[in-house]
Amino acid sequence: MSGTAIADVGRALGVVAARDLHRQARHPGVLVAQGVQVLFFLLVYAIGFDGMIGSVDGLPFSAYVYPGIVAIQVVTLGVSSGLTYAFDREYGMLREMLVAPVPRLCLPLGKVVATAVLAGGQAAVMLAFAPLLGLPLSLVGYLGGVLAFAVVCVVFGLAGVLLATLVPQVQTLQSVVQMAMYPLLFLSGSVFRPDAGPGWLSAVMRINPMTYATDAIRHLLIPGHGAFPLWLDLVVLAGLTAVLATVLRWKVGR
Repeated sequence: MSGTAIADVGRALGVVAARDLHRQARHPGVLVAQGVQVLFFLLVYAIGFDGMIGSVDGLPFSAYVYPGIVAIQVVTLGVSSGLTYAFDREYGMLREMLVAPVPRLCLPLGKVVATAVLAGGQAAVMLAFAPLLGLPLSLVGYLGGVLAFAVVCVVFGLAGVLLATLVPQVQTLQSVVQMAMYPLLFLSGSVFRPDAGPGWLSAVMRINPMTYATDAIRHLLIPGHGAFPLWLDLVVLAGLTAVLATVLRWKVGR
């Protein structure tokens, strides 16, 4: 690919991402609703159960589950990007951009980039409150955590837009995403250790890709408290990203 072609692809990604971020900024109520959702999880899981459970591996329960609660929000954003991509493809600007002289893959990838930027911003705000729940972070840990959450959002954003290409009907896609979200989020070790439940539950959690994303982030923010080796988490996430990107390229680029 020539330098000019690369520049065109970069501009196309920037246009799609900037347009999506601008739309989000025009609807601050959505961001407020997402913040309330995170606050609910904090009150119920991090604070409400803190007195009942006490500590996990020497950490306050609120500190242990905090990375998982942020991961729930980030992964929800990523997977939901498929819904917004489907709406834009059917009713919005993406219909006109399909005839633009750029690779069609730029359209879903631009959506993923915008969602990752949004997730990184939300993670930056949420991690700033981590010390209040007993999870002190250094500047390097804080910045690394923000970057890690943005990368996780990219992985599950690819899953979301791929799902949107596999399920063309918007109404059907909404039902499929809703059906997939609860097991994806709550069988991921986000609010309890994946190796602490019954054998069958642990086995189910081991085939959930979000389990490894949550575990990798917990390794980063709370060193020594991961359930699996960090290398395993990274291998699973890298393999998943490669598969999702390859299948998406095949579906969109046909």
